[in-house]
Formats: sequence, structure tokens, C-alpha cells
Amino acid sequence: MTQERIFEELNRIGVPTNVQGRYYIETALDWILRQPGHRYAITKELYPMVAKIYGVTANNVERAIRHAIANAFTRGNVEYLNRYFGYTVDSRKDKPTNSEFLTMVARRLQMKGENQHDPDQQS
Repeated sequence: MTQERIFEELNRIGVPTNVQGRYYIETALDWILRQPGHRYAITKELYPMVAKIYGVTANNVERAIRHAIANAFTRGNVEYLNRYFGYTVDSRKDKPTNSEFLTMVARRLQMKGENQHDPDQQS
């Protein structure tokens, strides 16, 4: 169920399915959601873990995730992105950092799971 929710959420945001970073994001979010309350170090723990799974370097993972996020913010659902991230994104950068993105999406998925109600769906 978690992987399906992650897949659907990334589709809504507009993270393209044809870039490798998408798969790294899915794997990272799945790991984050399975460890609630765990404070992880993105560069020392998360990137190396994902890199090991895919047989690449942690730098490859970081770069590919950044590229996938950039694609979402240039080609994705702008209205949804603004509602989703709002003022949490640094206006000078126009997109969140990898850590900001993963944290925000994970929190949003956790809230949806707890409430069993999607705050972005109209009732």
C-alpha cells in the first residue's frame, strides 16, 4: 500500500516517471515512511542506502533526485505544487532542496495515512 501511495503522490506532484531520480525518490520515501520518528542524515545515511540498492554512488543518487525535482517544478502541476509546498520553498531557488522535498512529501503521506483522507481531494 505504501508504494502505491508514494507512486500516486509523485504523479500528482509531477515527478516524471522516465527519470532515474524518480525511482530513487520512491525508494527513499518508502524507507522514510517505514521508520517514523527516525531522524536520518540525508547525505550520510539515505543517499548511501539508496545507492547500494541500485549499485550507483551516493553522488549519483543526489544528482538524480535533484534533477527529478527540478523537472517536477518546471513541468509539473504548478497549482498543486504551490498548494503543496507553498511558502516552504525558498523563492530564490524556485524549488525545494532534496531534503525539503523528501521531508515534505513524507509528512504529507504520513498525514494522509493517519487520516485516511486526502486533504487535496474535494469531498
